[in-house]
This record gives sequence, structure tokens and C-alpha cells, in this order.
Amino acid sequence: MIKTILFDLDGVVVDSEPLYQQAEEQLFAEYGINIPESDWQHFRGLSETSFYQLARKRYGIDAPLETLRTKGRRLVRKAFAEGLRFRSGFTDLQRQLRPDYRLGLVTSTPLELFDFMDARLRLRPLFDGLLTGGTTAHSKPHPEPYLVMLKQLATEPRQALVIEDSVHGLTSAWASGAWTIAITGSVPEEVMPRRHATIAHLSEITPGLIAGITGQPIATAQAP
Repeated sequence: MIKTILFDLDGVVVDSEPLYQQAEEQLFAEYGINIPESDWQHFRGLSETSFYQLARKRYGIDAPLETLRTKGRRLVRKAFAEGLRFRSGFTDLQRQLRPDYRLGLVTSTPLELFDFMDARLRLRPLFDGLLTGGTTAHSKPHPEPYLVMLKQLATEPRQALVIEDSVHGLTSAWASGAWTIAITGSVPEEVMPRRHATIAHLSEITPGLIAGITGQPIATAQAP
């Protein structure tokens, strides 16, 4: 029986991926770099540190990691202040799920930036558990972030459903042993790793969908 539903943040709860991309394109333009569209699938879902480490190596940037991080956060905050929104369908889904399930948020976003987002959208009250980037020894695609949240919410992996949108996030969720739903939009569907179901909109997450994935009813209150 599913007891807990875990959400990624960027690209699932909030429609932030285009804003990140806008900010990072501005940042890397300062170094004469135009990031190919195909490269974004390698970046999404990474922790902030891993993102900048990979970008420095991939594009041969000599600037210190901390310099990139500081400039990047400034540009991201500006983009978020102007355009951060919930992903379509999330608020309705959260209201539907909250009475019957524990809800957790597992994100690679660092706490400082999460707090900035929380101040605008009041994210914390929507979840029973929160794990931000840098909290665990390993980040996505390692399963540790999801395993830590499952322990925090007293849930076994097969009692949990994860909703993710990135290659690294889906890899992490699958490796944790939880049931996994991929939502399209952040990366091409053909590059997504293993998952139990794929959706295009959060409104597709229904008791029937999850029962079909797990092979069992999700909650007594929702059973036919």
C-alpha cells in the first residue's frame, strides 16, 4: 500500500527549469560559451556543486567554482523573482493527495536558494518532509537523498511513489527502490532512464494510474 509520495522540486513542483536555463545561459555567455540545447539533459537534476564542476570541466572554464556559484545564484534569484510559478496542476494534485498520504520534497536545490523560493510560494507548509541539496553525503543520481527522506517519513521503498523529471532524479528514485513516475518537459522522453510510468501533466496522476503501476489500491479512501 502506498503511504508516501515524494516530489522533486524543479520541473515538478515549480516550473523553474526554463528560469535556471535563462540564468545560466547569461552566466556562461560572460565566458564566451553558448551551451548546446542537448547538454541541458546532463545538467538537470544535479546539485549546484556538481553542475558547476561538470560545466567547468565540459567547457574548460578557468573561473573558480565559488565565483560561478555566486554569479549564478544572483542571476537565478533575479529570474525567480520575475517569473517563478508552480508547475501547472501541482496545487490541485497536492490538495487531492494531502489527506491520504505523507508528502515529501527531495531536491538538489541548496537551502539558501530554496528559502528564496519558499518566501515567494510558501512551499514548506505543503510537505511533511523536506530535504535540500547538500544535506546528504551523496546527491542525485545516487539514491541516498530519497532513502534518507523515506527513513524520515518512516516509509519502506515499496510504500513510496516518486515523481521526477530529470535523468539524474529518475536514476536516484529508481535506485532507491520506490515506484517512479517521470513527467516530461525538462528532458526528452527518449533519454529518460527506467521508470514505472510516464506522464505529460500532473493531472494524470490518479488513483487508477498508481494502482496500475503498483498492482494494488493506493489508499482505502480512494479504492473503487
